[in-house]
Amino acid sequence: DSTCGPGESTASCPSDCPGVTTPPQCGEEPHSDPQGNAVVDGRGHHVASAAACCDACAAHAKKSPKRPCNSWVFCYKPHCWSADNGNTHLFGECWLKWQSDAAHPLYGQRGAYTDGYRRANRDKHLNGKYPEASNPEWVGATKAWGEAHGTAPFGVAPGSRRNQSVPTHVSWMGGVMGATVDLHVSWTTDEHGTMRSSAGDTIVDYRPWESREQNLKRGVKPEQMKF
Repeated sequence: DSTCGPGESTASCPSDCPGVTTPPQCGEEPHSDPQGNAVVDGRGHHVASAAACCDACAAHAKKSPKRPCNSWVFCYKPHCWSADNGNTHLFGECWLKWQSDAAHPLYGQRGAYTDGYRRANRDKHLNGKYPEASNPEWVGATKAWGEAHGTAPFGVAPGSRRNQSVPTHVSWMGGVMGATVDLHVSWTTDEHGTMRSSAGDTIVDYRPWESREQNLKRGVKPEQMKF
């Protein structure tokens, strides 16, 4: 029902939880990864909540008028699964991004992963190791976790082997500042990066590393080819 209700959790109801936890001006869409040029790299910027990440975006916008933060992404799990398997994204990562046209927001992934996506990416985080306890990213993540969850166990051990399968839903909370989000519309992301909504919309993921011709051939709309 798009609401994380009493007795529900990210474990028991991943489609609804954690739900929206920020004020309306944050434009939050659960299980989403808004695109944009990173103006603050989340791997060195950890906060305790999505609301704190939104606040950081608003503060950045006031100080940086040329490329102000207008979209943000927050990792709410100990390890947030991602397609870039060379990185391990940990709790509290707060990515601040700038999109050139926030009135027409861009997303890299949204909602639930299809079975095809999960099969195609099944082994991306089944190898490698978590950072050591002295690693600044680990220090920042565990500090933010303690601020958010007190003495609750972090869930993964420093230096241990990564062993995470693809989750059912995007492991991030994100928002485009000022955007209006219809929480009754659900999304899926498939193995080609195509996002489809329950309202009938289809969005093909824009890949900035590809040429304009390659993006157009995959079905990307011209108005999407910008950050």
